[in-house]
Amino acid sequence: VSELVEDVLIFSHSNAVTENVHVERHFDETLPPVWGDRTQLQQVFLNLILNALDSFSDTSKDNRHVVITTRHENETEIHFSVKDTGCGIDESIINDVFNPFVTTKKEGMGMGLAINRTIIQAHGGRIWAENNPDGGAIFNVVLPVKREEKT
Repeated sequence: VSELVEDVLIFSHSNAVTENVHVERHFDETLPPVWGDRTQLQQVFLNLILNALDSFSDTSKDNRHVVITTRHENETEIHFSVKDTGCGIDESIINDVFNPFVTTKKEGMGMGLAINRTIIQAHGGRIWAENNPDGGAIFNVVLPVKREEKT
């Protein structure tokens, strides 16, 4: 997962620079692999990171931070999170943000997070959002560890 996320961060680096966002990485480099389609998981991680970078329209340029973390959730699962100091999620829609056509963006279609949920659930995982107590939002993904196949 950390390698996948690092690839996505390289791709999204210019967006972070353009938006004057400081991106911190807290990666557990000892994580076992997860089961899944690399391209689909990259799509999820990219969408969550770009959403975080888009969340700063009303945030001063000196308080634009994104923290991306990968870690063990437990012995059988890996946890990925994107925490930002942006505008956060309106409490009236926080439980609906993964539904189709729900968006907080002026030009958004409300499909990105719905697609993310479909991909993560198809991979046997969970995805959820919460507001960051320090301001902004936190998006979390938990994926199962790839099990070794017995022959």
